[in-house]
Amino acid sequence: MVSGSMDVADDLVLRKVCRKLQQFNVRNLDLTAETDITGDLEIDSVAVLDLIMEVEDEYGISFPMNLLSEIRTVGDLVRAIHKQAGAQ
Repeated sequence: MVSGSMDVADDLVLRKVCRKLQQFNVRNLDLTAETDITGDLEIDSVAVLDLIMEVEDEYGISFPMNLLSEIRTVGDLVRAIHKQAGAQ
């Protein structure tokens, strides 16, 4: 899990990420910050990397490889986006 106490519940980035993930939501789950990207949505690693590249392009950021292994949930991804965008 990516550290940080940021509340992502009403976050604009969360809403954008959830919209991007909707294409993978074949089980029609309610996507929240707690949704496990690979577990709940059953997304394979190639699709996750494609998603990460889209996010990096959209926000003009780059995730360090060691950070990618810590991103498990939608909330982790949102916090990582904020962290990297703030570091730019």
